[in-house]
Amino acid sequence: MLLNKKLISHVIWILLASILGISMSYLILLGGKYAYGAIYDTTTSQNIIVNTPLPPPEIKEVIKKVSQISIGFVGDIIPGISAPTNIFSDVKAHTELPDIMIGNFEGVATSNTYLKCKQSSKNCFSFNGNSNFLNLLSDASFDVLNVANNHFNDYGQIGQEETLKQIKETGIQASGIKDEIIYLKKNEIKIGIVGFSTYSYTSNMNNAEKVQELVNTADQNSDLVIVIFHGGGEGVKYGHTPDETEWYLGENRGDVRSFAHNAIDAGADLVLGSGPHVLRGIEWYNDKLIAYSLGNFASANRISTAESLKTSAMLEITLDKNGSLASGKITSFEIDGNGIPHPDLNNTAISIITDLSKSDFGEQEVILNSGGEIQID
Repeated sequence: MLLNKKLISHVIWILLASILGISMSYLILLGGKYAYGAIYDTTTSQNIIVNTPLPPPEIKEVIKKVSQISIGFVGDIIPGISAPTNIFSDVKAHTELPDIMIGNFEGVATSNTYLKCKQSSKNCFSFNGNSNFLNLLSDASFDVLNVANNHFNDYGQIGQEETLKQIKETGIQASGIKDEIIYLKKNEIKIGIVGFSTYSYTSNMNNAEKVQELVNTADQNSDLVIVIFHGGGEGVKYGHTPDETEWYLGENRGDVRSFAHNAIDAGADLVLGSGPHVLRGIEWYNDKLIAYSLGNFASANRISTAESLKTSAMLEITLDKNGSLASGKITSFEIDGNGIPHPDLNNTAISIITDLSKSDFGEQEVILNSGGEIQID
């Protein structure tokens, strides 16, 4: 498409103001095909008068998207040393789309031989991968891996440290380190990400005051805040999201509803959950989205994919810089017997999430259409 000189001038003014860091508001003073505009420079308290045409719809759309960011999230990623190199091949076309792609890294990547599970234990599982597995995640365009979960300590403190080192070396950021906030910047939008679980080696989601403190700090230092948590019971019996503390294998796995609401009250724009290994519903709370669990994403042949454990999903949403939801979509996946995710043409996850959202959250349910798109009022 050829652009006339006046349109080029219009775009140049906007780009120049952005490059110079000018805080601006573009005011249309006259209607019609052409218009006068004023860029207000807050650093000098002066208006810069610009005589340019109104941008065509396609340019308006580009300018609008610059002030938005897309975020993708999947659930539990179980690492394995012998994971096939094609483990993410069938879903890579989806994971490479968002500006920021996030997943829960349910394990470690270490050569440490310490193991928390004793040979006699029947309900203890440990998951270990390596740099090759992390490179596969990087190749699938993952930007952030949350390590705040019950398997980050599978190989002790040394395992934690080596895992964080290897994640960093792949170019991925790790969220969920105790009392830490990570920051990313995409599309000129600064995002703060905080990860929580119920364990002492991570930021504790059961400590309401600490949750408020960390989220509030992130809110003060970024445009958008994303909170990730790992909590709730595990398995096919734990698809519903109770409005109370969940206990599993004698452990307090958190009151995930209370936690998520607390995080939003403290300044979070989006709350993303994992842990149950099955899908849970999605809730609106104070015009913010809470996805309580998207199930397993990939397991490298390490855990069961029977029944609902094989149903997976990816959430992709677009947020405005002010935190408003511009769009959202659920994409259904299915995990095969080897723990490899594939697109699910039957859209099973959409049906399950729809039913759970309605039954668990009532008027606060998130409504999905048949294609998985989120209804925004």
